Amino acid sequence: MAEQSFDVVVVGAGFAGAAAASVLQKAGYRTAVLEARDRAGGRAYTRAFVNSSDVLEFGGAWIAPGHERVRHYASACDFFLRPTAPVVARRWHDGSTLRDDAPAPAGDLQAYDEGLQRIIADARRYAQGTPADQPGFGVTGMSMSSYLHRLNANRALRSQAMAWWCISGNGDPNRISADEFISSCAHGDGSPDGMMKSLAHTIVSGAGDLVRRMIERSGANLQLRAEVESIMQLRSDVVAQCRNGEAYRAKAAVVALPLNVLKDVRFAPAIGRRKNEAVTQGHGGRAFKLWIKAEGPAVGSLVTGGLDGLQWAFVDRQTAGGSVMIVAFGLMDGKFDPASPGDVERGVKKLFPEARLIAWDWHDWLSDPHSRGTWLALPAEASWIGDSAEWRQEDKVFFASADFAPGTPGWFESAIISGETAAREIIGMSL
Repeated sequence: MAEQSFDVVVVGAGFAGAAAASVLQKAGYRTAVLEARDRAGGRAYTRAFVNSSDVLEFGGAWIAPGHERVRHYASACDFFLRPTAPVVARRWHDGSTLRDDAPAPAGDLQAYDEGLQRIIADARRYAQGTPADQPGFGVTGMSMSSYLHRLNANRALRSQAMAWWCISGNGDPNRISADEFISSCAHGDGSPDGMMKSLAHTIVSGAGDLVRRMIERSGANLQLRAEVESIMQLRSDVVAQCRNGEAYRAKAAVVALPLNVLKDVRFAPAIGRRKNEAVTQGHGGRAFKLWIKAEGPAVGSLVTGGLDGLQWAFVDRQTAGGSVMIVAFGLMDGKFDPASPGDVERGVKKLFPEARLIAWDWHDWLSDPHSRGTWLALPAEASWIGDSAEWRQEDKVFFASADFAPGTPGWFESAIISGETAAREIIGMSL
């Protein structure tokens, strides 16, 4: 097949790639965006719920109050933001019993509250930028399991912390850094429940559609089903070779792929030692996200806890037919199969005994070859792999991803900032 030439080639059509293309095209750089999937969006994935017209987010969804770049592109592309329903009813599963009065039995409440106050204090120190190595703090380098052990967390506190872990750390608690949990608590008042402050909005029409529209609006050349297998740097050019035989030549490249799929791309010359170590290590994001259609629960009901299976569930909205859509999370740890009718039925009944399950749907991000994991979950012993400083350019190849973005990695906002930063660095080279 004939080789195509552009000023810049962007590998990956997620938020990072779309943002890079937007900045480059605006500056007059002819840009190609190469995407392995048959859709744009990356880990933003908007589609209809099974056997329905209800359009939902099967990947990332929430936009926090301070996410100004996402809001900028949503406004520019005429997308609206939908406020998350307020929490109107609260239940806690303490590991053995579902409760609507308190997160723990009366005899365990004092120990629960003492542990909770320590979490809040740690999160507030984190928010204030307290050095991680300050005596008495030291969460960095500590796994979530070790952190809960340090708190001497009772069963009820462990149950609640691990429920919120499913939407923050989202990996093996024996391996993933407790920083993922503490930093998420720091977005609100310091408590795990304060994370709801970050879940402020979702995008009407969907995050995946916004990514597609960003690329269309930029004028970049989007190529779907164009999986890049190698990136070769020549004396003055970069050549991205796709598995379908197509090749793209440019003056520079932005590699905007998730950390866990970089191992599938061959770089010539090879990427630096530290990057290679990070790629070999990978991150440990292993959550699942279920959308559940049911009758019975009230919109705005939040239920957390249970220690396994479904551990975090929020009744997000009502459907036109009068049923409700519940968004639920848990860990892919072998104790729950999101594809199993029995497991899902038991999980729903554990948290919503009054519910009648109608249907459910999900996307397996772990087996998806173009993600190989969910959102960022940094190993406690190697949290440096998400440090943007480790992902500086290598000659004419630049890197952008929510997995190693400046600021707070893991969010769509971070992906956009990462993509824009890479684009501006290329512009600064004056190709």
